[in-house]
Amino acid sequence: MSQKGEHTWDLVLHYHCCPQCGKILESRDDYQYRLGCYQKELQCERCHLEFTVTKSTHPTFGPLIGEPHPPEMDWGSGDS
Repeated sequence: MSQKGEHTWDLVLHYHCCPQCGKILESRDDYQYRLGCYQKELQCERCHLEFTVTKSTHPTFGPLIGEPHPPEMDWGSGDS
């Protein structure tokens, strides 16, 4: 999750679960783009397992023909 505020840089904070021992890891490193997806290397503090976390990407090149799809939720309307 990236947080916005009065500072001049994004604060990055992610939580990941170790696949071997299940410990929850806190990571302030952002994902790096590699081979069509976002990845980051982590090491568990408890069992010292080194593993890669991958976040897949979706193409965001806008619609070339027609109108874009409406948002699923309009946060500015005030309706619940």
